[in-house]
Amino acid sequence: MDPPATAAQVAEISTKLDVLLTQHTMVASQVMDHEQRLRVVETKQTSTDARVNDLTKRDDDQEVRLRAADRWRYAMPLAGITGLGAVLTGAAALITALQGG
Repeated sequence: MDPPATAAQVAEISTKLDVLLTQHTMVASQVMDHEQRLRVVETKQTSTDARVNDLTKRDDDQEVRLRAADRWRYAMPLAGITGLGAVLTGAAALITALQGG
Protein backbone atom coordinates (compact mmCIF):
# COMPACT_ATOMS: atom_id res chain seq x y z
CA MET A 1 0.00 0.00 0.00
CA ASP A 2 1.06 3.54 -0.74
CA PRO A 3 1.88 5.87 2.09
CA PRO A 4 -0.70 8.57 2.75
CA ALA A 5 -0.31 11.79 0.77
CA THR A 6 1.48 14.56 2.48
CA ALA A 7 0.35 18.16 2.53
CA ALA A 8 3.12 19.07 0.07
CA GLN A 9 1.95 16.44 -2.41
CA VAL A 10 -1.66 17.60 -2.09
CA ALA A 11 -0.55 21.20 -2.66
CA GLU A 12 1.46 20.13 -5.73
CA ILE A 13 -1.50 18.26 -7.19
CA SER A 14 -3.76 21.21 -6.45
CA THR A 15 -1.33 23.59 -8.21
CA LYS A 16 -1.16 21.32 -11.25
CA LEU A 17 -4.93 21.14 -11.40
CA ASP A 18 -5.14 24.94 -11.18
CA VAL A 19 -2.66 25.27 -14.07
CA LEU A 20 -4.59 22.75 -16.18
CA LEU A 21 -7.89 24.50 -15.48
CA THR A 22 -6.37 27.88 -16.41
CA GLN A 23 -4.94 26.45 -19.64
CA HIS A 24 -8.28 24.82 -20.44
CA THR A 25 -10.09 28.12 -19.85
CA MET A 26 -7.67 29.95 -22.18
CA VAL A 27 -8.07 27.32 -24.90
CA ALA A 28 -11.85 27.39 -24.51
CA SER A 29 -11.90 31.18 -24.89
CA GLN A 30 -9.68 30.93 -27.99
CA VAL A 31 -12.06 28.36 -29.48
CA MET A 32 -15.05 30.63 -28.75
CA ASP A 33 -13.25 33.59 -30.34
CA HIS A 34 -12.40 31.47 -33.37
CA GLU A 35 -16.00 30.32 -33.67
CA GLN A 36 -17.27 33.91 -33.52
CA ARG A 37 -14.83 35.05 -36.21
CA LEU A 38 -15.75 32.06 -38.35
CA ARG A 39 -19.44 32.94 -38.07
CA VAL A 40 -18.68 36.51 -39.18
CA VAL A 41 -16.79 35.23 -42.21
CA GLU A 42 -19.60 32.82 -43.06
CA THR A 43 -22.16 35.62 -42.77
CA LYS A 44 -20.12 37.86 -45.06
CA GLN A 45 -19.71 34.99 -47.54
CA THR A 46 -23.46 34.36 -47.52
CA SER A 47 -24.24 38.02 -48.13
CA THR A 48 -21.57 38.16 -50.86
CA ASP A 49 -23.07 35.10 -52.55
CA ALA A 50 -26.52 36.70 -52.41
CA ARG A 51 -25.16 39.91 -53.93
CA VAL A 52 -23.43 38.01 -56.73
CA ASN A 53 -26.64 36.11 -57.46
CA ASP A 54 -28.58 39.39 -57.55
CA LEU A 55 -26.05 40.95 -59.93
CA THR A 56 -26.14 37.86 -62.15
CA LYS A 57 -29.94 38.02 -62.36
CA ARG A 58 -29.80 41.73 -63.18
CA ASP A 59 -27.18 41.09 -65.84
CA ASP A 60 -29.28 38.32 -67.37
CA ASP A 61 -32.34 40.60 -67.37
CA GLN A 62 -30.39 43.40 -69.02
CA GLU A 63 -29.01 40.99 -71.60
CA VAL A 64 -32.52 39.83 -72.51
CA ARG A 65 -33.79 43.40 -72.81
CA LEU A 66 -30.78 44.52 -74.87
CA ARG A 67 -31.18 41.59 -77.26
CA ALA A 68 -34.89 42.38 -77.66
CA ALA A 69 -34.08 46.05 -78.34
CA ASP A 70 -31.40 45.04 -80.85
CA ARG A 71 -33.82 42.72 -82.67
CA TRP A 72 -36.37 45.52 -82.85
CA ARG A 73 -33.79 48.08 -83.98
CA TYR A 74 -32.27 45.87 -86.67
CA ALA A 75 -35.74 44.88 -87.89
CA MET A 76 -36.67 48.56 -88.37
CA PRO A 77 -34.83 49.13 -91.68
CA LEU A 78 -36.40 46.01 -93.13
CA ALA A 79 -39.81 47.03 -91.81
CA GLY A 80 -39.27 50.56 -93.11
CA ILE A 81 -38.33 49.29 -96.56
CA THR A 82 -41.28 46.93 -96.56
CA GLY A 83 -43.57 49.75 -95.44
CA LEU A 84 -42.18 52.04 -98.10
CA GLY A 85 -42.69 49.32 -100.70
CA ALA A 86 -46.30 48.93 -99.57
CA VAL A 87 -46.89 52.68 -99.82
CA LEU A 88 -45.34 52.81 -103.32
CA THR A 89 -47.36 49.80 -104.42
CA GLY A 90 -50.53 51.42 -103.10
CA ALA A 91 -49.65 54.69 -104.85
CA ALA A 92 -48.94 52.85 -108.10
CA ALA A 93 -52.23 50.98 -107.82
CA LEU A 94 -54.06 54.25 -107.13
CA ILE A 95 -52.40 55.96 -110.09
CA THR A 96 -53.19 53.02 -112.34
CA ALA A 97 -56.79 53.01 -111.17
CA LEU A 98 -57.14 56.75 -111.75
CA GLN A 99 -55.58 56.59 -115.23
CA GLY A 100 -57.54 53.55 -116.29
CA GLY A 101 -60.83 54.81 -115.01
